[in-house]
Amino acid sequence: MRFVEPIRDIKKVTQIKNNLRGANKIRDLLLFELGINSALRISDLLRVQVKDLFDEKGNINDFFDIIEEKTSKTNRITVTPKVQETLKQYREMYSYVIKKPELYIFFHSKRSPKWEVHIDRKQAWKMIHQWCIDVWLKWNFWGHTLRKTWGYQARLNAIPLEIIQHKLNHSSLAVTQKYLWITADEVDAACKKLDL
Repeated sequence: MRFVEPIRDIKKVTQIKNNLRGANKIRDLLLFELGINSALRISDLLRVQVKDLFDEKGNINDFFDIIEEKTSKTNRITVTPKVQETLKQYREMYSYVIKKPELYIFFHSKRSPKWEVHIDRKQAWKMIHQWCIDVWLKWNFWGHTLRKTWGYQARLNAIPLEIIQHKLNHSSLAVTQKYLWITADEVDAACKKLDL
């Protein structure tokens, strides 16, 4: 099993968003933004359908519930303000997609029937890896990077580990602590910052 990195530098998150927005890749931008804001595993993220994010009138939902494939647990996903802004662009660009609640948000553009098949995990991994390479992140950035980025950034923003554990649907706090991979550099920086 390969070690997957979170995106630690928030400036890199902004760069990836700007690159995707500048290339008018709104579907991909939404995949990135919803991924880093929902903390869903990539397999669950790819299964998100129109009905999860939009109501029957095309209005954006404030949240949706998803049953996680791996754990069979229900996870409530908050649609954050930044994701809502991108959803407005998605609604404008793909107005024909949001009219059918059963279609996948992250549709595969080269498979038939179009919009009825979602991007597969391998394609998503390649996309995420390329986005990271494009902003000079050269290590182990793959599908799980989006979920790990949420956990890492939540910890940096002083979100209690118990809340992070709950959001990630981990079975124990020990699993969450192992998952977040606190590095030696972070411990060193914390010691220097505290410097009693």
